[in-house]
Amino acid sequence: MSLEDDFKGALSSWASGVSVVTTKARGLLYGLTVSSFSSVSLDPPLVLVCLSNRNRLPLMIQDSDKFGVSILAADQEEASGYFATPGREPTEGFEEIEGQWTDADIPVVKNAAAYVACKFHQAVEQGDHTVIIGEVIEAHSRPDAKPLIYFKRGYRDIAID
Repeated sequence: MSLEDDFKGALSSWASGVSVVTTKARGLLYGLTVSSFSSVSLDPPLVLVCLSNRNRLPLMIQDSDKFGVSILAADQEEASGYFATPGREPTEGFEEIEGQWTDADIPVVKNAAAYVACKFHQAVEQGDHTVIIGEVIEAHSRPDAKPLIYFKRGYRDIAID
């Protein structure tokens, strides 16, 4: 096995929630499923997502100056799969997956467990990815929603007491 295979195997041991990053730039909406999403700071409220430099999304976010992160609910595997499909082109609006617009006019996945709407703050290129940092300007959560979890290269369920 190669270091790359060992690295991927090791990282698959990290259980993570599944999120979709979306933006609309120059009249076109685009989104991408990501597992590299994290809070950065409470004051000011900042989050980060890591996006491949080969993807159009980092530049679209910088162009639009805003983006949303939808934290998917357990019943949203279809949304995760759709936004993870390679080769998709940007569209004028939500087509295959139901979406909604935040009060700040940022696209997010409808009925997600939670979402944050962000103003672009900073982009940092590292290796083959760009770390996009956003300042949270709006947040919403559904306290009753169970999260969609990804672990060992598959979706998993969790028990909530």
